[in-house]
Amino acid sequence: MYNAERDMEALRPWQRRLHAIIFEAETPLGRMFDILLLAGILLSMLAIMLESVQSLQQEYGLFFRVVEWIFTILFTIEYVLRLLCVARPLRYATSFFGIVDLVSIIPTYISLYVT
Repeated sequence: MYNAERDMEALRPWQRRLHAIIFEAETPLGRMFDILLLAGILLSMLAIMLESVQSLQQEYGLFFRVVEWIFTILFTIEYVLRLLCVARPLRYATSFFGIVDLVSIIPTYISLYVT
Protein backbone atom coordinates (compact mmCIF):
# COMPACT_ATOMS: atom_id res chain seq x y z
CA MET A 1 0.00 0.00 0.00
CA TYR A 2 1.23 3.50 -0.87
CA ASN A 3 2.52 5.59 2.02
CA ALA A 4 3.28 9.22 1.14
CA GLU A 5 4.95 9.95 4.48
CA ARG A 6 7.36 7.05 4.04
CA ASP A 7 8.17 8.28 0.53
CA MET A 8 8.93 11.78 1.87
CA GLU A 9 11.21 10.31 4.54
CA ALA A 10 13.14 8.50 1.81
CA LEU A 11 14.03 11.81 0.16
CA ARG A 12 17.22 13.71 0.91
CA PRO A 13 16.83 17.13 2.56
CA TRP A 14 17.42 19.01 -0.71
CA GLN A 15 14.79 16.85 -2.41
CA ARG A 16 12.27 17.56 0.36
CA ARG A 17 12.91 21.29 0.06
CA LEU A 18 12.57 21.16 -3.73
CA HIS A 19 9.40 19.06 -3.38
CA ALA A 20 7.90 21.67 -1.05
CA ILE A 21 8.62 24.44 -3.56
CA ILE A 22 7.35 22.58 -6.61
CA PHE A 23 4.39 20.63 -5.25
CA GLU A 24 3.15 22.64 -2.27
CA ALA A 25 1.47 25.91 -3.22
CA GLU A 26 0.83 26.78 0.45
CA THR A 27 4.41 27.95 1.00
CA PRO A 28 5.63 31.39 -0.17
CA LEU A 29 8.22 29.83 -2.49
CA GLY A 30 5.63 27.31 -3.71
CA ARG A 31 3.22 30.13 -4.54
CA MET A 32 5.97 32.04 -6.33
CA PHE A 33 6.94 28.91 -8.29
CA ASP A 34 3.31 28.35 -9.33
CA ILE A 35 2.86 31.98 -10.37
CA LEU A 36 6.08 31.95 -12.42
CA LEU A 37 5.10 28.63 -13.99
CA LEU A 38 1.64 29.92 -14.94
CA ALA A 39 3.18 33.12 -16.34
CA GLY A 40 5.60 31.01 -18.40
CA ILE A 41 2.77 28.87 -19.73
CA LEU A 42 0.71 31.92 -20.68
CA LEU A 43 3.66 33.66 -22.36
CA SER A 44 4.52 30.47 -24.22
CA MET A 45 0.93 30.18 -25.47
CA LEU A 46 0.94 33.85 -26.48
CA ALA A 47 4.14 33.34 -28.49
CA ILE A 48 2.64 30.31 -30.23
CA MET A 49 -0.55 32.23 -31.06
CA LEU A 50 1.39 35.22 -32.39
CA GLU A 51 3.62 32.94 -34.46
CA SER A 52 0.52 31.55 -36.16
CA VAL A 53 -0.18 35.00 -37.66
CA GLN A 54 1.49 34.81 -41.07
CA SER A 55 2.68 38.43 -41.20
CA LEU A 56 4.20 38.22 -37.71
CA GLN A 57 5.78 34.87 -38.47
CA GLN A 58 7.45 36.26 -41.59
CA GLU A 59 8.89 39.24 -39.75
CA TYR A 60 9.66 37.70 -36.35
CA GLY A 61 9.96 33.98 -37.14
CA LEU A 62 13.46 33.64 -35.71
CA PHE A 63 12.45 35.47 -32.54
CA PHE A 64 9.48 33.13 -32.07
CA ARG A 65 11.68 30.06 -32.56
CA VAL A 66 14.16 31.34 -29.98
CA VAL A 67 11.32 32.06 -27.52
CA GLU A 68 9.88 28.58 -28.14
CA TRP A 69 13.24 26.97 -27.36
CA ILE A 70 13.75 29.09 -24.24
CA PHE A 71 10.38 27.99 -22.88
CA THR A 72 10.98 24.38 -23.90
CA ILE A 73 14.30 24.35 -22.05
CA LEU A 74 12.71 25.95 -18.97
CA PHE A 75 9.81 23.48 -19.01
CA THR A 76 12.27 20.61 -19.49
CA ILE A 77 14.22 21.77 -16.43
CA GLU A 78 10.96 21.98 -14.48
CA TYR A 79 10.02 18.42 -15.56
CA VAL A 80 13.43 17.04 -14.57
CA LEU A 81 13.26 18.83 -11.21
CA ARG A 82 9.85 17.28 -10.58
CA LEU A 83 11.31 13.84 -11.29
CA LEU A 84 14.27 14.53 -9.00
CA CYS A 85 12.20 15.55 -5.99
CA VAL A 86 9.79 12.63 -5.80
CA ALA A 87 10.52 9.25 -4.26
CA ARG A 88 9.00 7.42 -7.21
CA PRO A 89 9.93 9.25 -10.44
CA LEU A 90 8.33 6.64 -12.70
CA ARG A 91 5.06 6.99 -10.80
CA TYR A 92 5.11 10.75 -11.43
CA ALA A 93 6.20 10.35 -15.07
CA THR A 94 3.27 8.03 -15.77
CA SER A 95 0.73 10.14 -13.86
CA PHE A 96 -1.67 12.46 -15.65
CA PHE A 97 0.39 15.57 -14.80
CA GLY A 98 3.68 13.86 -15.67
CA ILE A 99 2.35 12.88 -19.08
CA VAL A 100 0.98 16.41 -19.66
CA ASP A 101 4.39 17.86 -18.76
CA LEU A 102 6.17 15.47 -21.13
CA VAL A 103 3.70 15.98 -23.98
CA SER A 104 4.13 19.75 -23.67
CA ILE A 105 7.87 19.60 -24.38
CA ILE A 106 8.17 16.67 -26.80
CA PRO A 107 6.94 18.48 -29.97
CA THR A 108 9.78 20.99 -29.91
CA TYR A 109 12.36 18.22 -29.59
CA ILE A 110 10.68 16.23 -32.36
CA SER A 111 10.93 19.31 -34.58
CA LEU A 112 14.71 18.82 -34.57
CA TYR A 113 14.21 15.64 -36.58
CA VAL A 114 11.00 16.36 -38.50
CA THR A 115 10.62 19.60 -40.40
